[in-house]
Amino acid sequence: MTVRIVLDTSALLAYARLSGVAVGELIAMVEEDGGAAVVGIPAGCFLEAHAALAAGQADAEAARDRARLVDLATTVDGVTAVLPLLGADVVAAAEDGHAAVEVRRHGALLATYEGRQARRNLPDEAVLDL
Repeated sequence: MTVRIVLDTSALLAYARLSGVAVGELIAMVEEDGGAAVVGIPAGCFLEAHAALAAGQADAEAARDRARLVDLATTVDGVTAVLPLLGADVVAAAEDGHAAVEVRRHGALLATYEGRQARRNLPDEAVLDL
């Protein structure tokens, strides 16, 4: 499996809340490649986004947003794949974030709305500002 793009928590939240089209456009671009690559969703980022969607929103709105997030991560014939947090990477993920660990592992780009923070742990060319 070739992971081309890794979505961090900020990108997952934007997608789920429909607060921007950039993530959807990235997924569509990878999809157009005909299955040659996937968009990675780090499990740690998914869990963080899922929890954040439950906090501070009306119940119906939060439920719709969580459903979009779950659909993104679990669509069988889609181009997204949930990336597991391996035991050997737990310390690195605690220090740098699970998304940064996966970007390094796969040589992928990090799609984020928090580029400044991401560049503390990743080189500039590995960060795609949304």
